[in-house]
Amino acid sequence: MTGRDPETPGSGMSGAAPPENGAQDSAGSYDAGSATAPAADPASAPPTGQDAPAAEEPDAAPAAGTRPGAPDSAPEPSFDEFNDAIRHSLLKSRRGAVNVGRSGSAVYIESMYGSEGRPPAKLQVVPFGEDIVTAIHVPVPGQAEMLDRLRQRHALALDGEEGTGRGATAVRLLTECSRPRYAVNALYREEADVVQGVCEQADEVLREGHGYLVEAGGRPVPAQTLERLGRLAEQAGAYVVVTGLPSSFPGRGDRGHVLTHHAPDAAEVLEAHLSALLTRHRSRCLRDGEGDAARCDARSTHAFLNRVTADDQLKNALGLARSVGEVVRLANILAENVHTEDLSDVIGHWRDWLRLLAREMLGLDARQGDLDVPGPHHQAYRISYAFFDGHPLSDVVEAGDLLSRTMLPLFGIPEEDLDHHMAEQNIDRLVPPEMRAQVTTATDARAHPRRAALAHAQLLPNLLESTWDAYGRLRLPLLAWLDRLVGPGRERVRVRVAQLAGLLMGHEFDFVYRELVRPWARSPSRVRRQCAALALEMAAADESAADRVASRVQDWAHSPGAALQDSAALAYGTSIGLRDVSVALTELERLGRKPELAGSSSISFSTALLFMCGRADEVMAALGRWVTSPEDHLPRHAVRTMLELGRATLDIDRPGRPALAELALDNAKNSELLVALWSRALVTKETSARAWHLTGRWLPAADGDENEDLAALYASLARRIFADPLRNRALFHLEHVWLPRHKGSTTITRVLDALRTDGYDEGNRR
Repeated sequence: MTGRDPETPGSGMSGAAPPENGAQDSAGSYDAGSATAPAADPASAPPTGQDAPAAEEPDAAPAAGTRPGAPDSAPEPSFDEFNDAIRHSLLKSRRGAVNVGRSGSAVYIESMYGSEGRPPAKLQVVPFGEDIVTAIHVPVPGQAEMLDRLRQRHALALDGEEGTGRGATAVRLLTECSRPRYAVNALYREEADVVQGVCEQADEVLREGHGYLVEAGGRPVPAQTLERLGRLAEQAGAYVVVTGLPSSFPGRGDRGHVLTHHAPDAAEVLEAHLSALLTRHRSRCLRDGEGDAARCDARSTHAFLNRVTADDQLKNALGLARSVGEVVRLANILAENVHTEDLSDVIGHWRDWLRLLAREMLGLDARQGDLDVPGPHHQAYRISYAFFDGHPLSDVVEAGDLLSRTMLPLFGIPEEDLDHHMAEQNIDRLVPPEMRAQVTTATDARAHPRRAALAHAQLLPNLLESTWDAYGRLRLPLLAWLDRLVGPGRERVRVRVAQLAGLLMGHEFDFVYRELVRPWARSPSRVRRQCAALALEMAAADESAADRVASRVQDWAHSPGAALQDSAALAYGTSIGLRDVSVALTELERLGRKPELAGSSSISFSTALLFMCGRADEVMAALGRWVTSPEDHLPRHAVRTMLELGRATLDIDRPGRPALAELALDNAKNSELLVALWSRALVTKETSARAWHLTGRWLPAADGDENEDLAALYASLARRIFADPLRNRALFHLEHVWLPRHKGSTTITRVLDALRTDGYDEGNRR
């Protein structure tokens, strides 16, 4: 089997799996994401007489009366499930190189994951070993101020880019503050906000004199949360350092808990680690008689160190290091070649070591003997292990089996022998230790599934590149394998597959787009259309492809095909839309007017995602226009957006406050908008049940509000929302449904009294 020319006209993916449940490919047939979604207007038809953009082949126009269907056999994932999957599958390692052990190799602390969809409430405490807390650390700019700030406030946030060694600095700061000195731990909370978890469980977790490192991950940590964390840590006599990207700490102001972390000087890092490694090398040679002892005395190794640090070629190479860890790896390689006269090959090996390791893992290194080359089954599992880094091993095994069954026939293995090869599923045998990370686990890690963990964060892109470039005839089967992995009920797998497709577009944009991404975008299956949007988002992360991606999304949005329009709506809810939110909201509004998208949840889904990405003001302004629009469909999209955001919060320090209520507290315009949205949601057949249920969740959530401003807001809003014709139904829910469930709820009682008072006044007026 050989790959076809990428530019061959009409070359569709022959290996793509058919739509679930035998659904037929129809441009206008796609699911609404809700069992109660209304049918599109039977009389409506897509635009006619309009040429499709040149870059897109238009979908066949749906016949009159075509109603969006739901071809997937499983229900659509919820808004929260999708966000959890995105956080889980960012294709960035969930590990951080927190420090460098005395062996010179990076030591990783693994983030523990809970059972799928049900994050446990407890934090995981991972003690750091002696090799971490006593490791070499080169001081960074401002480290003395960091130490003083931590001692004074007991909580400190270090914002710095990936690879600056912020975790190593955090461990050193905690080591200096902790008593006993090396009582330093890492804190994790599976699939949940770990900083908020520390605030909630401080009494149980924080021990006097101990230090704790917390990685914020992709979640924002507001200044007030850091203040609260500092108060709790001070009460416990503990010290906490939170590390994250600069975007993790919004609203810094002058509160003093956040300091910027810059990488240490690369030359100083190299000299410190190389000096220690050469001392160890010299001791080993003199003790064990290894190597040439005469050339390993102090004078010789010191001369080598001076020669290395003065070498202009090596100084230039240091400028290419992407992280502190890479500089440490260079020190290790130099120490292994202490007797080498020419450093050119050593530096070249350092630059390409990950690519060479990837080729070795796939059996592509020509220097290996035939007996050392892994078989196709091993290759398939190694590819699967790398591609699903961070996923449970059950995902790796399932995907590896599927890929192996795809690959083995192409290597001449007959079908009757496939089961024999499939019988071997021992990851430790199939995946060599060079690929797997050293894992430090929590004390109760047995309760959590074992997961794939690559030894090096950048090994995945190198393996992906080697796989794509080396196996030309496997390109189409590889894409077919990814397509077959997209199915119902596996949200995290789908997100990872979509992002892998986006990375592959970086190697051959047009080919992957035509064979995989565009068929997803035109699919009757919403999950495949979601994959198309995520694939383009990942591809757009490469700035050189950003304009091409934007052009594709615009083509989809203006295509006469309803499926492509829906895919565009989903794409505007990603970072593609965040590049220009005004354009994204304008396009979503235009698409929201289309009758053929009336039953789609994609517009509200993406609008809600833009809101949650920090663009609340722009989204609220758009919703204000939509809900008052004379159009038949825009108000419905506005109401769906409100319901998507019903459980979302803006302030993680106050998780009981819904985002929409938070915005309505200090803004009368948002308050009026919330009344309009909620009133419409409660009386619309499509959304009524969800809106009443959500109202029952909002009201008791205000009971813990210290200032009672949220309860007062709800009482004020209720008088307007629960006006006739909803008053009697609201009284029923308040008296007979919500109050019995939440006995003693002051907010529900307050709203109930307000409605009764209004009813009494109206009766007297009559």
